[in-house]
Amino acid sequence: MSTELQILYAGERLFAKQGIDATSLRQISTAAGQRNTAAAQYHFGDKRKLIEAVFRHRLGVIDARRHEMLESARKAGRTADPWELTEILVRPLAEQALRPGSHYVRFLQRVFEYTGLDVAALREIGGVDEAVAVGRLLGDRLPHLAGSLVHRRHRWAGQLIIAGLADLERRSAEPADGDGASDTTDPEADILGLIDAVTGLLTAPVSERSAARRTAPDTPAAEAVR
Repeated sequence: MSTELQILYAGERLFAKQGIDATSLRQISTAAGQRNTAAAQYHFGDKRKLIEAVFRHRLGVIDARRHEMLESARKAGRTADPWELTEILVRPLAEQALRPGSHYVRFLQRVFEYTGLDVAALREIGGVDEAVAVGRLLGDRLPHLAGSLVHRRHRWAGQLIIAGLADLERRSAEPADGDGASDTTDPEADILGLIDAVTGLLTAPVSERSAARRTAPDTPAAEAVR
C-alpha cells in the first residue's frame, strides 16, 4: 500500500472516531505508521485537501454502484416508485458501511457536522453525479411539494441516511456486550427500514397546518423560525 493511501485511511479512521477539529495532521501521520510526523502535510497539504481525497477515493466506487442500480431500475421500469429510487441512494452507502473495518460513513457524518449538515456540499468535490440524478428523479415524483420544501426534504433525507448508516457501521464494527459479536443481528432489516423511513419522509403529505404556515403573511415570529 502506498504511503498516500496509508495516510488517507488513517485520516478517515481518526476523523471518524475523534472528529475534524480534534484530529491533527501529526496524529494522522503517526497513526499511518510514518516516522516523519509531517508526512500527512507533505502529501496532502492540509485537512481540507485530505478530506477531499477521502471523498474522491470512496465516492467514485459508490456512485458507480448507484449508476449500475439506476440503469437496472430504468430497464425494469421501476423508476416511477420513490421507494426504488431511495434504495439507489441508500444501498451503495450501506454496502460500504458493512465492509469489515469501514469508517467511511462515520467519517462522512463527522464532516457534515463540521460543515453544516448539507449533503449538497459534496457537489463541489464531485463523484456524486448519479446521486444528483436520482435526487432529480425523486423531486419529479413529489408534485405535491413546492420547490423550497423539496429541497428541505432532500436535505433532511440526506441527514437521516448518513445518521442511520453511520449507526449501522458503528454497530457492525463494535462488539456487543463484550462478547466479541457484532451488535447487528440483521443488517438487511436495518437497511430496508431506513429506506422505508426516508421514503416516508420524502413522500409524506403536507398537512393543512404546515400549508397554512407557508402561505401566511410574513411576521416577526415567522421570520424567527426560518
